[in-house]
Amino acid sequence: MTRATSYFLLSFHAADRSVDVQDLGPDEAAAAAAYSALERSVDSATVEVVLVGADSLETVRKTHSHYFSGTQDLLASVEKNLLAISPA
Repeated sequence: MTRATSYFLLSFHAADRSVDVQDLGPDEAAAAAAYSALERSVDSATVEVVLVGADSLETVRKTHSHYFSGTQDLLASVEKNLLAISPA
């Protein structure tokens, strides 16, 4: 059985690479309204706002992992992926 979609509002702060997460529940219209309100209230040059629909926060952490990992984790992941696709 598949779980219902919940909407998660992510606010990624580039300066300190932190992310705030709000679980907005299954109401798509309310989630879209919350997204629009937050988008209008932040400085888009420093904060990235994303609305994601998923079955769980765990799924969001996997599919949008770049928002949740620190700089070192991100660089290690990029390096690992580059090594994996580089010809031997």
